[in-house]
Amino acid sequence: MIKELTHDQFTELKKEFVDFKINEMSREQMADWISTVYLSELDKATEDEVKEEIDYYDDNLYEILEDYVTDTVGSYTALQEYIHDRRESF
Repeated sequence: MIKELTHDQFTELKKEFVDFKINEMSREQMADWISTVYLSELDKATEDEVKEEIDYYDDNLYEILEDYVTDTVGSYTALQEYIHDRRESF
């Protein structure tokens, strides 16, 4: 038999369940889940909104990714240099 919970109790129950799930996930499972959810959100966005999201993350990344996905000459090297530079900055 299920008890009738108040709105606040139901919200708390959901938060507790999410905590349990997260604590049992591996890093790979968590990354996969985050990727799935984030891509689902980006699928709802327009190209301008995606560009805005990428620009908010980094002002240069959109152009680098745009060149990469359109197979612009030298784009793979530029992407690898960008990745290297980002890792060096942390």
